[in-house]
Amino acid sequence: MSGGRAALQVSEGKLTDGATYRWSVRACTGVGCSAWSAEQSLTVRVQPLPQMPATQSLTVTGGALATVSAPTDCDAPGCATLPNDQLRIGTADGRLWATHLKADLGALPQGARVTSAKLSLTRADCTTQCVEQKPDVFELSAPWTPAQSGKELLTAAGEEKYTSDTVLPEIDFGVLVQSWTDRGGNEGMALVVPGTAAAAAYYSGVAADTAKRPKLTIEYLPPTAPGTVSEVVAVPGDTGLVATWNAPLDSGTTGDLTYVAKAEKSDGSVVGTWEGPTPRAVFGGLDNAISYRVAVTAKNAVGSGPVSRSAPARGATVTGGPTQYKDYVQAYLNARNKVVIGTSLTAADAAAESPHGAVFGELLGTQEATLVGAREALAPRNQSYVGATSALTEVVAGTDAVTGQPVLRATLTETMTIRIDGADQVSENQNAKRFLFSVSGGTVRLQSESDDGQAGQTLSATAAAATQVIATPADAVGPPADETGALTLGTDGFPMGEAPAEGVRQASYAASYINGLGTGSWAYNNTGVKWEYKYDCTNFVSKALYYGGGMKMRSGWYKRDDVWFKNPWWNSWPVKASYTWSAAENLRRHLAWNRPGYFITRVSDVRKGDVLFFRYKGDSVYEHAAVVTANYSGRIHMAQHGGPAHTTLDDAIARHKPTPEPIISIVVIRPTGAR
Repeated sequence: MSGGRAALQVSEGKLTDGATYRWSVRACTGVGCSAWSAEQSLTVRVQPLPQMPATQSLTVTGGALATVSAPTDCDAPGCATLPNDQLRIGTADGRLWATHLKADLGALPQGARVTSAKLSLTRADCTTQCVEQKPDVFELSAPWTPAQSGKELLTAAGEEKYTSDTVLPEIDFGVLVQSWTDRGGNEGMALVVPGTAAAAAYYSGVAADTAKRPKLTIEYLPPTAPGTVSEVVAVPGDTGLVATWNAPLDSGTTGDLTYVAKAEKSDGSVVGTWEGPTPRAVFGGLDNAISYRVAVTAKNAVGSGPVSRSAPARGATVTGGPTQYKDYVQAYLNARNKVVIGTSLTAADAAAESPHGAVFGELLGTQEATLVGAREALAPRNQSYVGATSALTEVVAGTDAVTGQPVLRATLTETMTIRIDGADQVSENQNAKRFLFSVSGGTVRLQSESDDGQAGQTLSATAAAATQVIATPADAVGPPADETGALTLGTDGFPMGEAPAEGVRQASYAASYINGLGTGSWAYNNTGVKWEYKYDCTNFVSKALYYGGGMKMRSGWYKRDDVWFKNPWWNSWPVKASYTWSAAENLRRHLAWNRPGYFITRVSDVRKGDVLFFRYKGDSVYEHAAVVTANYSGRIHMAQHGGPAHTTLDDAIARHKPTPEPIISIVVIRPTGAR
């Protein structure tokens, strides 16, 4: 999966219309995961995809497309010159020429979604039967001007090819154009061929015949308001309701998407308004005697999309009132925290010390091995949990539709303090939770805790919307049998500081080329960025590499391991990200085999900006990814989506160590190839 743990694993395109899939969920807290819940059913209904909107075309030419050729085999600017109206790529007149092109994209609307970009160069050295060149294309990582030398152009271009072995008219530069608009930086590109390849001359941007000047033709979807959200469901509780919905298939722009949800009476009067980036809203203070609908609109920088409404929903009184169930859950969370930090040595002790221990004692007892095991695993490493708090907000109590028993739905914010060699690190994690009770003969029991989003998940009517279900493809290649490149784990499950295995490449920052400091800093400062997938860990890591580290996108078929991109529009409709962008195993293979990255096999060599991949017992592939944010004398700190936002590698190992699925392999990769 692209992050988190789930029982349902399907490849996009493998869902069958009308088929029912069974799945189960588990609750994961700051120190471990509970047992799997009872299986649930999910029936898929597939409808035809909407038609792709019409694209528009923008031609960048003349002064808006700066073009110049420079000899790359000499250090001095202007050591050789061409006629003003010509460009050259390849060896000619005893020099090896490269061409730099830089497009002014000011005429491209902000938020436009680029579907393709094609470069047209007109030959100046032949008119018929011209042999098409297959230039290597490099995206510049640093500024370059004609006042600099050709060698400096190659230095700015670096070593990573955007594409190669494709004839020039067939190269799609759409990924480059989109990345330039996304990141707000554009240093242009360089076209190069090896000295042994045939050279070619082309007309430049100052050619007298304007028809012969270079042209970059960009096809794009103009920014629009987003489409319609779907599957708006309002689940009532006692004087409140929880609404959920699916994102629109068309977001309208490349910018952020937010939602506006309103609780309405039958006459259309609005009694509550909510706005935010997540497809879930909670409304309280409602009247159980009145039916309410929830109206939801998606909104972006251009405007708002159509309104979608839920069916009417009316609340009902919960036996005993909602306050008591909130009190029970809060007492359960407080007791669990006491076991986490060791104030109570056992679950039984914590339950006995609480006035509501009889309600939650049995459930807490099922977690004791995990809670105590994580605490004890850290102790020999001079680490400990010294603080833990839990707060409930957006609380709605109601009756579960399946069991007919009381259920409490709430947003749970958990704060954990870990003491590492005498210094404290605080992390916070927030999730929507569902707590199910049973009531029999006046006896109340807390039965289960689960993720509210997973427990109530619905798929879009168009199941092919890849943002709904992301998984490693069925034909995925698993890790090597000898775990080449993985950290060596000791008998205690924690990494050992052994020397690297023979043949495993090591690298310093100087050799990595990607801005590791930028990657780590972006990850540390942006853990609060909104989740775009239900399992968002790899999407978060990819964003850190892209926005913080400057790693460059690569285009191609979205299932291939040698590509890496976020939400292109030319491969399919609706939008998809490549598997390497959104799934952990695929990103691992991409970094290890296609950039290629350097394996870091000694804890002492791990640095800020390195990427961690985790494999759990029973899994054939790596299923989770995180970014290293610091290494303090072998204490690896990391940022992630899925689990505590800021934590340590030791904590992650300790939390899973007592569970049925401990971490059995950790790979650390330092990506390369951006310079």
